[in-house]
Amino acid sequence: MKRRSRIARDDSSSVLAKAVGLVVVGLLVAGGVVLATWDIKPPTRSVEKVIPNDRF
Repeated sequence: MKRRSRIARDDSSSVLAKAVGLVVVGLLVAGGVVLATWDIKPPTRSVEKVIPNDRF
């Protein structure tokens, strides 16, 4: 009997796992790029809060 090497064998499940891993890494990289380049506008509404004098 010939002994097969585990490294040389490529099951369909390992190919699927590699594909899913690549998709996840690609989504993480794309999300990082979007967050780094997204020009988020700061809120422009002013907030005023009255603090009573007895708190000081």
